[in-house]
Amino acid sequence: MTRTILGLSLIAVIVVGISALLVSRARGQSVPGWINQDGNWAADKAALQEFGERFPTSDAMFDALKKSANGGTPLTWARMGEPAFDWSGVYTRSKLSLQYDLDLPPESGPQSAKLTLAGQADVKAKADQLKRTGGEYDPLSDCRPPGTPRWFTEPFLKEWVVTPNQTWLMNEMVNDVRRVYTDGRAHTPEDDAYPSWNGDTIGFWDGDVLVAHTKYLFKGQYQRGVQPNYSEKTTVVERWHKVDPKTLQADVWVFDPVNLFKPWYTRQSWTKLSDDEKQLRIRYWDCRENANNNIIVTKEGTSQFPGFTFVPKEGKTDYAK
Repeated sequence: MTRTILGLSLIAVIVVGISALLVSRARGQSVPGWINQDGNWAADKAALQEFGERFPTSDAMFDALKKSANGGTPLTWARMGEPAFDWSGVYTRSKLSLQYDLDLPPESGPQSAKLTLAGQADVKAKADQLKRTGGEYDPLSDCRPPGTPRWFTEPFLKEWVVTPNQTWLMNEMVNDVRRVYTDGRAHTPEDDAYPSWNGDTIGFWDGDVLVAHTKYLFKGQYQRGVQPNYSEKTTVVERWHKVDPKTLQADVWVFDPVNLFKPWYTRQSWTKLSDDEKQLRIRYWDCRENANNNIIVTKEGTSQFPGFTFVPKEGKTDYAK
């Protein structure tokens, strides 16, 4: 009798354990659909942050998103006329902010990021530098690209080109282009890979949502000011969606074991500019093209631009310096 009870108890424990494991796996594979921003955005944003935290790596997250989409739906030329895939036009960041997380106040630190001790130390060092000198040296000062994920925050014009096999995400600044390959290829093998400003990005279409995964990035900073740094171990998962005729948004999860204790979720957004007279252009960007792009390096080691104007000074033929 005692053996029977013990046996039944053991079976019950095993069943409960298996059930908990299945529930855990189901929960881990449950993928939220696209969530529009409304009055519940704070709670929805927390849920999207928590979703990213379920995965130990960006690779695991990307694989789960792809599995949820049954491998993705190939985009065909026949569908290119549908409004969801018409990303044409010139866009600017929806909110004029240099914060990586658009929901944060302009002068705040990275409050929504869960930083490691190393990440916290970098943020403190940047804050101390700003307090001591009033500025910093920005790598963009010598015309280096912003790099990803800082790419998201630059307040310059952007343009997009969607095709069945590739989507191009183009930033006016330094003629910066990110290519998302959606033709089924895998990432460059690690033995052949090397870090670059925008890394290596592959993706797939989940209905009208473009899901992308980026790795092999240079280290950098999310933006000027009291923003974290990111390391060469940084990887990124993105979901892009045209939410209305004038708005393109992206859910972004950044994974960085050096600076982030947990992946950092943000919602990035761009607004299409009116251009009825078709005057807007993405111009070629050359940091040396005129005197307004000269960089002043201060004795403290910070950088700044001279007074900005394209109007010649009276009595002079060159641009103001």
